[in-house]
Amino acid sequence: MIQLRGGKKLPLEKVYQLVGKINGIIYARVSTTDQAKKGYSLTSQKQLCMERAKTKFHYTEDELITIIEDGRMGDDPNRPGLNYVLYLLEQGVGKKLIMLHPDRLTRDNTLQGIISRKVWSMGVDIEFVEFDVNPNDPESMLMYNIQGSIAQYNKAKILANARRGRIAKAKKGEIPNFRRLYGYHYNKQLKTVDINMEEKSTYLKMVDMLLQQKMSCNQIAQTLSQKGIEGPNGSIWYQSTVTRILRNESYTGRYYYGKTKVVQNNGKKEQIPRPKEEWILIEIPRIIDDMTYDRVQQAIDKFRSKQGRKSNDYLLSRIVICGRCRGTVGAGVTSKSKQRILKYYVCRKKQSKGYKVGSAESVHYCKGKNWRVDIVDSLVWNWCKHKMLQMDTVNESVIKTMYKLEEDTTNWKKEIHSIKERVTQLQKERSNYVKLFVKEKISELYFDECVQQIDNRINNYLDKERHIYEKNIEKGKVSEEEYIHENRLYIQTLIKHTLTPEEKRRAISIFVKQVILYDDDTVEIIPR
Repeated sequence: MIQLRGGKKLPLEKVYQLVGKINGIIYARVSTTDQAKKGYSLTSQKQLCMERAKTKFHYTEDELITIIEDGRMGDDPNRPGLNYVLYLLEQGVGKKLIMLHPDRLTRDNTLQGIISRKVWSMGVDIEFVEFDVNPNDPESMLMYNIQGSIAQYNKAKILANARRGRIAKAKKGEIPNFRRLYGYHYNKQLKTVDINMEEKSTYLKMVDMLLQQKMSCNQIAQTLSQKGIEGPNGSIWYQSTVTRILRNESYTGRYYYGKTKVVQNNGKKEQIPRPKEEWILIEIPRIIDDMTYDRVQQAIDKFRSKQGRKSNDYLLSRIVICGRCRGTVGAGVTSKSKQRILKYYVCRKKQSKGYKVGSAESVHYCKGKNWRVDIVDSLVWNWCKHKMLQMDTVNESVIKTMYKLEEDTTNWKKEIHSIKERVTQLQKERSNYVKLFVKEKISELYFDECVQQIDNRINNYLDKERHIYEKNIEKGKVSEEEYIHENRLYIQTLIKHTLTPEEKRRAISIFVKQVILYDDDTVEIIPR
């Protein structure tokens, strides 16, 4: 039996050879890296699914493929293993998708419906060992959807309970999960935070270099590397590491728990800051006093004010990333010529200053070209203007039909409201398919088919809406000038040529979620 794990794929020729020979695809998933390393439930999932395939469908091992998904969240729509399962089914490999339980497929009710409908639309059956589902039975589908909602609720409940327990522990003065803090170590037996005397000595040297020797954080990192002092994460000292350590208030004896929180967006975890009033203070041994800490902050601020780079002319602040390493891209180098000054976007991982312990040799994790700001900004801004002009065209076509509005009466106003709500729902459904297509979860053919059906339904509703207005044009007309002014003023403001860089940045943020820059000068724009 073929088994694929860790995102591995079969050669295309092999996929074609398996068409008609493979009857079942087994999909097994665990949700955390720890589970994946220890093999929790993977073996049992695979065995139970194989047993079902053999006893119920009389498949042999040669007629089965197993796809193992290691440590991926159930509400992540972009799982490599699941995407490959869908790809194989699209190629005609497999007649049945076999899983232990619906929560192995996903723990998000909406995603469950989308993936299930896609599989069924390909003529493939979904077989759960611990749950029966029949897409042609309304009662069965009701229970299937309820189960999906319960799985989603259970996950949220578990996370909430765990979070509540950690907060209660912190309020007692205990540290729920102590992360690595240079200069300290966690005593597991006594459950206390103690000072690491060797690292404390290094920390005090860093403070002395900054305050007495007037060294910058970059010079401190280089000096520590030259002296052979090991860094917090091994054999490299980074300027950013030194800055982060010296900025940390914990060395004054005030350790705050809950400064950030983890949220999930499409199955991906993201850490965001909490309001300061929600932080929980836990006292730990002090290394420096408050006065010294304040002097350290002032010294770092002085260096930053000297080295700071004005970024008012950079339109893509915080939304542009590097296509090589997916690192953050920001204001970078500047070159001067007789004619003009050229500014460049630079990957932060290329700019980050790190030094190998012992040799103090410079280390760069990202190597490659920089990108001219004027070219990239112009391309993205023109793309946004094009989108705005498209909106303008749509508004004009709507205006031509709707500017002669009848004085509202209860019945037709309700009809219009109902139509608009239905069109909004269809547009959201269309947006879901766009997201799935962008994330390569569905094929172009399937995407086109589904979107075409939705667009036809939207057009039918709009035709009905137009017909209602045409029946009521004899009364209560609204001024065309007034209507045009009301609906186009904002767009006209956005596309005028006198916008400041800040106004352009705000306009871009409406349309653009992310911009990715590649070495071949390709600019990928991810729309909102």
